[in-house]
Amino acid sequence: MTDDLDKQTRIERHKTIRMGLMVVALLIVAAVLFGVYRFVTAPVRVAQDTTQTITRTVEETATAVLTRRHIEVREGRKFSRLADAAHAALTALPETRPAGLGERAFRLAHLRGSQNKVCRFTMDFGAGPVPVWTAADNADFEANRRMGGEAERQLRIVWETEPDILGVSVQYAAQYDRNDDAPRWELLWRRRDSLSKPMTDALMSERTMNALAAIPEQCGTPAP
Repeated sequence: MTDDLDKQTRIERHKTIRMGLMVVALLIVAAVLFGVYRFVTAPVRVAQDTTQTITRTVEETATAVLTRRHIEVREGRKFSRLADAAHAALTALPETRPAGLGERAFRLAHLRGSQNKVCRFTMDFGAGPVPVWTAADNADFEANRRMGGEAERQLRIVWETEPDILGVSVQYAAQYDRNDDAPRWELLWRRRDSLSKPMTDALMSERTMNALAAIPEQCGTPAP
């Protein structure tokens, strides 16, 4: 009886040892396979890291380019008051048809979304009269207003100078930046002018303030 128990104990011990050896062998095989996997996929990981780096660089570059559009406005409250009054005057304009193909092309290129509510006047900064074109983006504004919003307010100001045509966008921003939730009007270069910036931001800000101040008088609907 005792011999049978000893024999059974040895058998169980041998089973336990074999099980332990199998577990160790499986761990070794898993470690080897993981090492092979890491070696084989190393180029892929390098490519992914490179792609992520390139993506971050592109995003940062795009952000920098877009940031170049913004023009600092020192007198923010005055600028907002002028923009409110100018936008109200421009949205109240009657529709006027282009005088010819040239003006039609000009409106499509520089005042898209105006719904033919366009105003043209001249400004003189000391070197002779400069034609100024301005209009609100009525298409987006009306669609937004039908939904009970006021966010999509934008007006464009374009100076028809020689040899360049300079333009800015005055936009109502519900959120100016990530750290500022206060709604306000902001001033931006047109995308086509944001890289070259043919004029300093300070001077363009001043010229825009002058134009905004002139719009209600120059573009106001005449009394019947």
